[in-house]
Amino acid sequence: MAKRQLRQQLMEERAQVPAATRAVWDAEIRSSLKDLPAFAAAQRVLVYLSINWEVDTWGIVDELQKRGSEVYVPVVQKNPRALIPTLFTSRENLVPASFGILEPPLGTPTVAPRELDLVIVPGLAFTKEGYRIGYGGGFYDRLLAEITVPTVGLVYTAFLRSFQPDPWDRPVDFLATERGLIGRK
Repeated sequence: MAKRQLRQQLMEERAQVPAATRAVWDAEIRSSLKDLPAFAAAQRVLVYLSINWEVDTWGIVDELQKRGSEVYVPVVQKNPRALIPTLFTSRENLVPASFGILEPPLGTPTVAPRELDLVIVPGLAFTKEGYRIGYGGGFYDRLLAEITVPTVGLVYTAFLRSFQPDPWDRPVDFLATERGLIGRK
């Protein structure tokens, strides 16, 4: 099956997971993430801000802020294509941007990706080896290619799949699931 078809199928499947089930799985994923030493030690963390049926990251953001870590969110730069780690301060300080994602406004402080301690990555599905099917823009693959900090994908075990990665795909180091951590390092 082509990636485009697989993306569509995965989006349809994810939309069918009941909200109550997602809430339980999301809490278990947050618990799994807390077991990761890189998460416990991280002071500067890039976290995607979840929308719709993605694994919920708002609780992760709250946890990081409570403990005093700096939270950065990915801001899409279209030319050249890149994700810019931008400081997150509060939900009230976000504005709608590309793909319906909320982002900090222009002028908010940023850091270079290499200055982060941990990157939390979204995906429609992941392989057990850490390769992901994303939304097709290649933004995270570009980011993952330029960093050496630990990376973790958030995924429900129902969306661990087998597929052939493309040559430009970059795996994450760990997967946080509702059943625990999976690591390739």
